[in-house]
Amino acid sequence: MARETDFLDLYRLLDLEPGCGLGEFKHAYRRRVAVLHPDRRSDDPHGVAAQRLQQLTAMYGMAMEFHRAHGRLPGAASVRPSPSPAGEAGPAAVAPRVRTSRRRSRRWLLLPAAAIAVWLLWPGEPPSPPAAPPAEIVHHAAPTPLAERPAAQPAWGLGMDAASVRSIEGEPTLMPSDQRWEYGPSWVRFEDGKVVDWYSSPLYPLHVTAHGGAPRGQ
Repeated sequence: MARETDFLDLYRLLDLEPGCGLGEFKHAYRRRVAVLHPDRRSDDPHGVAAQRLQQLTAMYGMAMEFHRAHGRLPGAASVRPSPSPAGEAGPAAVAPRVRTSRRRSRRWLLLPAAAIAVWLLWPGEPPSPPAAPPAEIVHHAAPTPLAERPAAQPAWGLGMDAASVRSIEGEPTLMPSDQRWEYGPSWVRFEDGKVVDWYSSPLYPLHVTAHGGAPRGQ
């Protein structure tokens, strides 16, 4: 994976600063794709804009991979992990907690004995002895059942309706028409609201099923 410093050119192209939000980052990328798209650059006979679009899409894909791996965009401040709640701590964290609970329990056992001694020696009507606090309980989280674990990434294929494609791929970066959706250099074509053709670029691979047929054009 590329280093964080390698993404400075990407931020300059998107007119953003490192540390921006994910939504702002995606919006700036789509806006830049619309500017560089070949369908809107008739004044670019040598394909310079198309080359820049490919470079931009490749860097954007690496930035999203970085976000999935680290939980933040490249160049953003590291997020300190929040402490695990009781019941989700690992064995290394549970052992010191149990030892601490035992020490606290011994101290609480001494308090009732001292209170009884004061109660017996108190002149006149003795005060009521304090109630001992409940013992601390360390809960352990049960393993997650197999039925509740996340399923594999869904995929679409030829003949699927547009709404299902949108739910899997998300919003397209460009929609020249209702019959063609573009995701960077990749695209999907519809007829009567059904998928009839597609192209999945290595720079922006689509979640298309391997059993849905190969694309008929690029």
